[in-house]
Amino acid sequence: MSLTTGALQIGRSALLSYQSALQVVGNNLSNAGVEGYTRQTAVLSPIPGVQLPEGFTPGAGVALTALRRNIDETLENRLRIALGNEAGTLVQQQMLGRIEGVMNELSESDLSTLLQAFFNAFSNVQNQPHEAGVRGMAIAYGGEVAAEIRRQRLEILALADEINQDIVTTVGRADDICREVGDLNVRIAAVESAGRGGAAALRDQRDRLLRELGELIQIEVREQPNGGIYVYAGNEPLIQDGLVRGLTTTQETQGGYTRTVVRFADNQSGVELRGGRIAGQVRARDELIFGQIERLNGLARALIQEVNKVHASGQGLTGFTRLTGTFDVLDPAAVLNSAAAGLDLTPRNGSFLLTVRDADTGLSQTSTITVDLDGIGADETLASLAAQINAKAANVTAQVTADNRLQLTATSGFEFTFAQDSSNVLAALGLNTFFDGRDAQSLAVNAGLAADVNRLAAATRGAPGDGSNAAALAALATTALAGLGGRSINDYYNAIVSDVAVRGAAARASSEAAGAIVLSLQSQRESISGVSLDEETINLLRMERAFQGAARYVSTVDRLLEEVLTLVG
Repeated sequence: MSLTTGALQIGRSALLSYQSALQVVGNNLSNAGVEGYTRQTAVLSPIPGVQLPEGFTPGAGVALTALRRNIDETLENRLRIALGNEAGTLVQQQMLGRIEGVMNELSESDLSTLLQAFFNAFSNVQNQPHEAGVRGMAIAYGGEVAAEIRRQRLEILALADEINQDIVTTVGRADDICREVGDLNVRIAAVESAGRGGAAALRDQRDRLLRELGELIQIEVREQPNGGIYVYAGNEPLIQDGLVRGLTTTQETQGGYTRTVVRFADNQSGVELRGGRIAGQVRARDELIFGQIERLNGLARALIQEVNKVHASGQGLTGFTRLTGTFDVLDPAAVLNSAAAGLDLTPRNGSFLLTVRDADTGLSQTSTITVDLDGIGADETLASLAAQINAKAANVTAQVTADNRLQLTATSGFEFTFAQDSSNVLAALGLNTFFDGRDAQSLAVNAGLAADVNRLAAATRGAPGDGSNAAALAALATTALAGLGGRSINDYYNAIVSDVAVRGAAARASSEAAGAIVLSLQSQRESISGVSLDEETINLLRMERAFQGAARYVSTVDRLLEEVLTLVG
């Protein structure tokens, strides 16, 4: 009986088990070129039982007891994070390259060259203050500097619009992946509900999607007993088995800039972005693009305020008969150095000289206009400043316009000029200034100055051949300015250029390092989960020999049975 039952059962189990194991090896070989395929291993185990007549129990053969996917979940998680880091650093590297292209340094028309030409032009005015052509060149270079700053801002802002759209596209793909993973969770759980596995191909598909999702947004994956997974973005669940919260975007204005914001689709709450391409895109936009615009704004404000402070205290070849400030205050009754006044350049306690000249006789009268901003008693407002001018200066009328600007008008036959402004109030209100505007977007040469080169304030005393104020303007190129952290205007812009270059080099190094980590992890994964043709060939031969041995064993048992039956018959 042991020959007919035990022996044949042993042979049968061996034939079936090694046939199945051969199919597993064949499946591995057929998928050797499939990206993301996870190698499977047939787990063969001895079957206990079958007692020999002597009382021994050698076993009842062999059985395929499990089908193991060769995968290291910890390694998979590290690989997903590394792919996300590589994608994020690559985005920043590319964006810094685009910013460098916009700045176009080392060309003949870059901003550093224009700035140097602009300040050099004032040196020429100092030497030839009465030459209209020389004056016109200084004004023209100022216009070119303003135009270049505006161009850079506009093109860099266009990069923000582009990356905002890229975020929409990337988040859309991430949302699609989430929904595919949720669907696969349901299918895997259904297939594996019997407890026999069988969802290896579906699991491979899900793992490929998770790697792609990890490249887009940093995630944490936790497998559940039913074969499904929970996926977290930050500390918030993104996928729970078949339940998918989804990702979406909204367009919002924050800090004066339009930003694409990533949110969960179910309740519009914000998504914590720790890594991945989307986080890299957001950082590139907020830190690199908007940061560069703010640096350009800082340069523009420095030009406006510092050049205007010097220019406002000088005199041109002709005086003014009517002049309206280019900067308004929020409230004419507010103290000029208070936040309620809203001036970009804050005036300080001091004074300026206002000289009124009779064009016919050449006689002039100079009045000292005090700007009381010492914080003691009633400090100066725009309204009180206009009243003081009216009280002290004859043949000139000061008034506050309907839009809260200071306007001065000389009596017919008279003109007025300014000098020695220690309060900076003239530059703050936009009187006798070189530049208009508040930032990189609005920076421009004063329209009145552009229309009349004689208005260029090259002198400080109004004497013939006086170019001392032009010399002070030229010196701004290398003068350390408190508003720029002790750097000159040229040094400030050179620091911007250097910062972009340094960041670009660092981003390239980070991208290369991240790429090396990805290659290392992929190599480790391949050693665990990838198909080795050599190894599978060895397994194929081993299983083939085992199957052949089992077949010969069954054949031998069959002959023995025939002999037994012959003896019995």
